[in-house]
Amino acid sequence: MTVSQRNQQLALGFFGLFGILAILVKFRFAWLLGLDHQLLTAFSTSSLGQHVRLWKWLTLAGSPVITGGLAVLLALFLWRIRQLRWAATVLVALVSGDALLLIVKQLVARLRPLQPVVADGGFSFPSGHVFSTTLVALMVITLLFYLLKGNWVCWTLTGVIGLVVISVLFARLGLRNHYPSDVLGSILLASGWWLQVVSVSERLLKKWRPVQSQE
Repeated sequence: MTVSQRNQQLALGFFGLFGILAILVKFRFAWLLGLDHQLLTAFSTSSLGQHVRLWKWLTLAGSPVITGGLAVLLALFLWRIRQLRWAATVLVALVSGDALLLIVKQLVARLRPLQPVVADGGFSFPSGHVFSTTLVALMVITLLFYLLKGNWVCWTLTGVIGLVVISVLFARLGLRNHYPSDVLGSILLASGWWLQVVSVSERLLKKWRPVQSQE
C-alpha cells in the first residue's frame, strides 16, 4: 500500500466516523444529547471548568483568524524554502477546509448550549475553533516529520502541539460554547480533510513527475 492509499483510507475512516456523529447530532438522538449534557455539566462544575480567564485566552489563541494567519505564514515559509507542493497543500487545505466547515454547520444547524459563559454566535456543530486548531496542528506535525525525518525533536514538538489542541478543546467546553460531540466532530473532520488533501496532493505529484521527466 502506498502512502497516498494509506492516507486516503484513513481519510475515509475519519469521514465515516464524522458522518455517523453528524447524523446523530442532526436528528437529536436522545442518548447522545443526554451524554453531551452530562459531560458538559460535569466539566463546567469541575475545577478545570473554573479557569474562565485561561479559557478566554485560549479561545482567542485558537480562533480561526489566528490559526488561519499562522497557516498563511506557514505557507509563505514553505514557499520561501522552495517547498512549493507543501505550500500549495497548506493553502488549499485551509481555504477548502473553512468552506467545508461552514457548509456542515449550516446542514446540521445545531444550537449552542444554554447559559454560555461568553456568548458566541453561529451554530455549534462542529466547533470552528477546534477544527481550525486541529487542522493547523496536523499541518505542522506532518511537515515536521517530512522535514526532520521523525527525530526526537518531532516527537517532542508533536506532544506540545497535541497539548495545545487539547487546551483549545477544553476552552470551548469551559466557556460552554460547545458540547463534547461538537469538539469531537471537529477533530474527526479536520483529520479526515487534511489526510484527503494530502492524498490528492501525493497523487498529483506522482502524475506530474513522469511528465516532467519527459520534458
